[in-house]
Amino acid sequence: MAASSSSSSSSSSSSSSSSSSINPQWKKYDAFLSFRGADIRDGFLSHLYEALNRKQICTFKDENLDRGEEISPALLKTIEHSLVSIVIFSEDYAFSPWCLDELAKIYECQETKRQIVLPVFYQVDPTDVQELTGRFGDAVAQHKEKFKEKVESWSRALTGTANISGWNSKNIKPESKLIEEIVNDVAKKLNHLFPSDYDEDGFVGIGRVKEVESLLCLESEEDVRMVGIWGMGGIGKTTIADKVFNRIANKFESQCFVANVREELGKRTPFQLRSEIHERILGGENFYVSTPNALHPFIKRSLRNRRVLIVLDDVDDPLHLTYLVGRWDLYGPGSRIIVTSRDKQVLKIVNCKKYIYEVEKLVSYQTLQLFSLHAFKQTHPPNGYMTQLSNRVISYTRGVPLALKVLGCSLYGKGVKEWESELKTLETIPNMDIQDILRRSYDGLDHNEKNIFLDIACFFKGEDKERVKSILDCCGFYAEIGISRLLDKSLMTISGEKLKMHDLLQQMGKNIVCKENKEPRKRSRLWNAEDICEILTKEKGADSVEAISLDLSKIRSTELRPSAFEKFDKLRLLKFYNPCCEEIKLHLPKGLKFLPNELRFLYWDQYPLKSLPSKFCPENLVELHMRGSQLKQLWNDYAPCLKKLKFMDLSKSEYLIRIPDLSKFPKLEDIFLRGCTSLIKISSSAKLHGKIVDLGNCRKLCHFPSCIYMTNLVSLSFDGCSKLAHLPSSLGELSCLENLNLNECSKLVSLPNSICNLKSLKWLDITDCVNLYGLPENLGYLESLEELIATRSGIKELPSSINQLKELKILTCDGCDGLILPPLTGLACLWELSLQGCGISEIPSNLGSLGSLTGLYLSGNNFRSIPTSIKQCSKLTTLVLSDCKRLEFLPELPSCLANLDAVNCTSLDFVSSSFIQGYVNSCLAMNLSKCSELILLKLQSMGQPEEQYLDKKADATIFYWRHSLCIPQSEVPEWMMYKNDNGSSLSFSLTAPQPHSHATHLIKIAFCALFTPKVNDSRNFYRTRIVCKCRFIAESGDILKTLSGCRLVNMHRMSLWHSTIHLNSKKFRIKEASFQFYAIPNSLIPISEVILKYGVHLISDYNLEEDDKDGDSKGLSLAGVYDRAMKKGLFFTQFPAAEEHPEQYPLQGLKERQELKWFDLNFSLNFLFSLVIFLVATSHQTKAQPTQMVFVLMLIHVCLKLLSFNSSLSLHGMATKFSVV
Repeated sequence: MAASSSSSSSSSSSSSSSSSSINPQWKKYDAFLSFRGADIRDGFLSHLYEALNRKQICTFKDENLDRGEEISPALLKTIEHSLVSIVIFSEDYAFSPWCLDELAKIYECQETKRQIVLPVFYQVDPTDVQELTGRFGDAVAQHKEKFKEKVESWSRALTGTANISGWNSKNIKPESKLIEEIVNDVAKKLNHLFPSDYDEDGFVGIGRVKEVESLLCLESEEDVRMVGIWGMGGIGKTTIADKVFNRIANKFESQCFVANVREELGKRTPFQLRSEIHERILGGENFYVSTPNALHPFIKRSLRNRRVLIVLDDVDDPLHLTYLVGRWDLYGPGSRIIVTSRDKQVLKIVNCKKYIYEVEKLVSYQTLQLFSLHAFKQTHPPNGYMTQLSNRVISYTRGVPLALKVLGCSLYGKGVKEWESELKTLETIPNMDIQDILRRSYDGLDHNEKNIFLDIACFFKGEDKERVKSILDCCGFYAEIGISRLLDKSLMTISGEKLKMHDLLQQMGKNIVCKENKEPRKRSRLWNAEDICEILTKEKGADSVEAISLDLSKIRSTELRPSAFEKFDKLRLLKFYNPCCEEIKLHLPKGLKFLPNELRFLYWDQYPLKSLPSKFCPENLVELHMRGSQLKQLWNDYAPCLKKLKFMDLSKSEYLIRIPDLSKFPKLEDIFLRGCTSLIKISSSAKLHGKIVDLGNCRKLCHFPSCIYMTNLVSLSFDGCSKLAHLPSSLGELSCLENLNLNECSKLVSLPNSICNLKSLKWLDITDCVNLYGLPENLGYLESLEELIATRSGIKELPSSINQLKELKILTCDGCDGLILPPLTGLACLWELSLQGCGISEIPSNLGSLGSLTGLYLSGNNFRSIPTSIKQCSKLTTLVLSDCKRLEFLPELPSCLANLDAVNCTSLDFVSSSFIQGYVNSCLAMNLSKCSELILLKLQSMGQPEEQYLDKKADATIFYWRHSLCIPQSEVPEWMMYKNDNGSSLSFSLTAPQPHSHATHLIKIAFCALFTPKVNDSRNFYRTRIVCKCRFIAESGDILKTLSGCRLVNMHRMSLWHSTIHLNSKKFRIKEASFQFYAIPNSLIPISEVILKYGVHLISDYNLEEDDKDGDSKGLSLAGVYDRAMKKGLFFTQFPAAEEHPEQYPLQGLKERQELKWFDLNFSLNFLFSLVIFLVATSHQTKAQPTQMVFVLMLIHVCLKLLSFNSSLSLHGMATKFSVV
């Protein structure tokens, strides 16, 4: 955090230290924003407020636009109920009495309640606030007349707050970086406000979380590490993993938490689960299809470039773990994987032995805390007898968190007599299993709640809450109130709208069912494969069975008789599922005569018949799942009207030709027919309530109802419907439609104009619609459209109305050959524009109007230059220009640009001089491989970064230039100061006398390394990086460590790269330096033996120490000026040496000596101008001597002559390639 003033450090430390005493449990807001609205509301403030909310920091922002002079009592309370106050001092802040009242209250809370206060000096001088000068002094003087009694407290609050460590917007550019620093610091401070062993979520045992975090070793960013959490069921493994995940997730680029892996793999294949993990990590749908045995190369590359956090909960099979996670080198450096398991062997087998955390029972004071939080809603029991009763309850739980929670909830609000009665009951079963203790909560439920609990435990754990409620309601249960009671009893939870239940509770529910009767056919619910097969094959009848769930992967192929279900009169739930394969396991060679009409839920994977039984009329059926069935049609004869059916999934039923008119299912909401490759048409003649219709990969579908009455439809998918040539005009009546997928509709020739009436449409995909040559002219009427994807479509021109799409965020037209672009105006929200491989010859000149653009992808096009207006794209961070082989000119680019890819831009010869300077002053990752060497030479000649980019308070500021050169030689260049031809490390002391010591102010470090693996080395060195670990020791003993590296350009050649380190010479004077070189190949395991030779060259401003000693600049020497002039020429070389040994320097592309002499001329100019500056700078007399003035004028005259000569060379075409625009 940038300090606002030199006097702020003490205030800062006191504020931070005192924050530990804040009790965050009773605070309503995380942060309170104090600001002057007229100054910053619509700009800086709105971005800061949005960034805080994105970080899940609950922030209060006063929306009152008409502030008077008196602050409201409610607002004062809001300040009191905030953990952090952020005060934004702007130019007119102190002129507002309202703001000053806020500030006085904030300062009072900081003093009395130890509230954290963080000032931001926005476009104002902190000194003006601290000393009440400038505008702040004027404001205080103005208030003295009207608010005499308040001015003293206001002044005290202004000066006191201004002396707290904060941020000065003038020192931190751009604003996005300032906001990022503020938000990160607020989040860090909030994370330290929970010192107790519990938090507001009822979590006890924060020390266990910290032990896991110590095993993760987050400060190590080089390795990939897996940590196991091992312990018995119910001991808290998942809770700890969840808490760790939430605490550290923001430190990673991508995160993924997979709960209940063992259970999930019972529902689907490992391949499906792995694909979902990759989709979550890579952010969105994965269009790069892997196979079960091999990952797509794009996925591998993407994972290697990310620092990821993955949590796999409840893994019971090491093979599954290995398959889901893969090799550790699959992920980027610093990635972490957390695995919870009941089986320690699982963790040992996957080489996680060193990093296993065993979760033990909670210790006595923790169990008392956890139990009290649920039984008394506080951290300890009431004094007296209740403490004794609580200790007796705790003794029965044996420190198992789940048992403590459930018993605490069951006893909450009950009197002493009820507690004693409960304890007497418990005393009769001192050695019973924990599940029997949990049973006591179940016994307190009514009949309706028990049925709901047993259904969830046996069938619906992990399912969608709303869908389960619909099914349970149709079964005659009152799901809304019943589920609410189960939540209150801690018998289940809801996470992400899914029903969750602990394994112990689930097993308890199944045990309750098993105790109903010794004979399985007389129980209410069946899930054991052997029991179910015996009942169905022997036709014993099962009048008591209400629900069946059979995992088909656990049985052999079985034949059933036509009358197998005739004696299941009460059957309401039937689920035959096969998570592992699509093999038909249940055969009906003689057909099926009967299915119970009482069914509410029918789920039958790989149903083996061509239709359902003709007499099957399930009037109460809510969900029908028949994925991968052999169905040709649902019913051979007249289809019944299913008035309660809400969900139908017939996906991958390859033989399905038709389905009944959808008017038969008036309440149908979700229809999944994906992969029904024989389906020809869909028909409907009634208004429906459908929300999702998925017809993807219905490759024979050629007809869709001309009149669509699905007024609630949200998502419609036709992707892969290669026979669909037209869409009905009634499509425009789908007023709620948000997603329309037309990917690979290769016969589609046009979109109906009515599509422009879809005011809710957010996502439109016409990828690979190769015969679709145009979009409706009124496309701009799609006022909600956020993403338009037209990759490899036949689109030749974008309509001008596209500029009316005010909400458009992503526009992708990759591979649209010959695409013509309209002027780009009005796309205020567009943050990603991708036009790769379109053959575009000209980019619209008003590109700069795209103020929200963060990513611009233009590779593979034919334009020669980029509009200079691109500088106005103030949020652009990524620019991709690779393979633009006609590109000749790069203008000045936005200062916020972080990634520039111009690989293979073979004609690129010209760059703006301001671009070069911007390149010096930013952390820009550039890839200019296969570009003109003239560009590379210019970028080598960069000078020192400007002062505003250097942090005066820090020990050092490090700038990286991730650009490398390849020299066609195998020796370290002679000009390198320090070399090593043997070994992988290099160290030396910097104690040489002035003026040639590097002990003060390092400016640049050049590195070179020769990568030479052995001939028989079979390792894959594609995308290998060469890295140097730098370690500097100061005279004070302090140590500074950093890394610098580059991509390997060519094996057996010398790679050159450089970094800049600006050291604070008053705080950090280098005494010793050491460098360790190694390579990081695809395996992500550093190897040093392949680095054969290397060198380090230090370029320092050794005159700064003399400047510090003598303020009148006497220490500047003529030799120093000459050396500095040399350094500001070609960075890696000196011209005389280059002439004698041209093979050692990257000048081999300069064939004509004329051009090199022009560069010598520029060097001469540089030296002469530097000499003039030196003479002026060293003139410490009050009056210059006449001889000195004459000499300076003579030098200026010579420089002008040389400039004139230089211009004449340019006119004759001798220096064109070196022109700096």
